[in-house]
Amino acid sequence: MTSRRERILVVDDDVEFQRSLSKILRKAGYDVRCASESAQAGRLIAQQFFPLVLLDIHLPGRSGLELLDDIRTKWPRAKVIVVTVNGDSSNYVRALEAGAFAFLTKPVKMKQVLQYSQLALKTARN
Repeated sequence: MTSRRERILVVDDDVEFQRSLSKILRKAGYDVRCASESAQAGRLIAQQFFPLVLLDIHLPGRSGLELLDDIRTKWPRAKVIVVTVNGDSSNYVRALEAGAFAFLTKPVKMKQVLQYSQLALKTARN
């Protein structure tokens, strides 16, 4: 469990994946918010700081990569982990160049996402 309830934003249009990921993160003690499309995520990001954002690339509206740029501009200290089904090399390079902490390709084990999340948040605290 975390000592304080750190906020994580999960942005993914796959509601089943979003639900499963949220469940494991909440169980680990995190305060999890979810968005299913880029406009909704953009509103949440504009309102408050999320130390960690778990972000899909393919979203209704703007792409996750565009949203990644917005996050890095507004909240440079935020860590972003891209979790997507489209793991092609151009998306990988683009995400890392834009400042993503990690790039995970679905299908991915929830335990692996949790481990990367814990590492990203630890890095953000230091």
